[in-house]
Amino acid sequence: MNAFAATLQSLKGLSSLALDLYKHVPVQSEMRAAARKIADLFEMPARPGEEELLLALEAFTGWCAGGREPTREEWVLAPWICLQGTPRLMDQELFATGLSQRLAAERQPRLLRAMVHSYLRDWEAHATATISVGHIIERELNRHGAAWAVRWRERAGTVSLFSAESLISRLVDAALEKGGDVRLLLRNLGFTTELLTQSGLHAPLAAGLAVRLSIELSANRRFAGSTVGNILGFLRTGATLRFPEERVELAELLLAPFATKDLTDVEAKAALVSFFDELYGDPRSHPKAWIGISQDARRTITRWLARKALDLFFDILSATADPIWKWRKAFWLALERRGVIDDAWPIFGRQAVDWLAARPEQRRRVAAHARLTGAERKQSVMLMRIGGYIVAEWSHAGSVRIWAHADARAPSIGDAYYSADEVRADCLYDQRHDGTISYSWQTELSDWLATRIGVRIGVNEMRPNV
Repeated sequence: MNAFAATLQSLKGLSSLALDLYKHVPVQSEMRAAARKIADLFEMPARPGEEELLLALEAFTGWCAGGREPTREEWVLAPWICLQGTPRLMDQELFATGLSQRLAAERQPRLLRAMVHSYLRDWEAHATATISVGHIIERELNRHGAAWAVRWRERAGTVSLFSAESLISRLVDAALEKGGDVRLLLRNLGFTTELLTQSGLHAPLAAGLAVRLSIELSANRRFAGSTVGNILGFLRTGATLRFPEERVELAELLLAPFATKDLTDVEAKAALVSFFDELYGDPRSHPKAWIGISQDARRTITRWLARKALDLFFDILSATADPIWKWRKAFWLALERRGVIDDAWPIFGRQAVDWLAARPEQRRRVAAHARLTGAERKQSVMLMRIGGYIVAEWSHAGSVRIWAHADARAPSIGDAYYSADEVRADCLYDQRHDGTISYSWQTELSDWLATRIGVRIGVNEMRPNV
């Protein structure tokens, strides 16, 4: 058994099997005893069935209301339901006193093990029952000398796990110390497979991490490596939010603060763009996902998604032989780095549409775009909002055209189709791409914009680096 146990202990993912294994072997057999020992290795008490627990809850609720005293068998189930009921059973003095006495009397921490599981599973912020259970667990862990109790005492002590007051703040600090890897933190604290996936601490910990991330990023504090990615990974389950009810709050916390200032942490911004693009989508193409979310948050993600749109646009120009695509890209990305491009809306011509159709992996980079009609097959347009102006950058020998945003003749960003005339005629400013290599048109355009938006880019910023 020792060799077998050592092998099982070294393997990953077997704790979920261990939890139910004993239920599938004959009662009183050696295999059943072995299965319980396997469960012990993973420190997972054998959880009773839901119907059994429901009957026990009814029995204790009735007792607290003046009914019959629960049986010995029902008392064995008491730790599993101590934080359930309305009001919580632990808030009822009769139950709390009875369970506390039985915990204090047991020589081996069998009831205590179930109580630890219930505390983690049913944890609730600011609940008196949760606080009471935590205090009892701390007291009993300090009393027992069993190896299981010693291990829990040592692990819990790193964050005062059973002191419910301010626990979330301590867990947030501990998670950040581990590079935002919440799963690693919980595993090190002794959470089992079931509790790693879901517990009473998951939702408040996710909210706490989102708040802390918002505060730190807003203060321009940088995170090391993949910390932001790990935190955002905890906030999602695959392609969906782990806690959908936090949809609006997450956008407000992580996007709205940057509506009027830029996020200087480039890695953090990239992680946030991926998170919201994948789980929410572009507000222009997925409006339902953004219902109830402020304009500040929408403005931020739209501005950040502009970089993805620009990158794809210039990749297409490269692939469709626009001779000056490198200089165009360098100029507009220099403005994007300065945070002045508030929106970018690609309008693809026939050649670009065909290029995307043949490359679905590229098409997914920017789901929101428009179609161009009435132009040469190879031409496309990038429509941008910069300050109080609408800018149309035409590819393949086209000009830069600019309108005042308030001008009724200015093309609107976000339409599905544009005719060439819409993004050519009656503009305020028209700049041909002459003298590209000498930075002639770039300097002229930069000077024109600088007097109107207060941002001037120098020649060094305009130089292509590809």
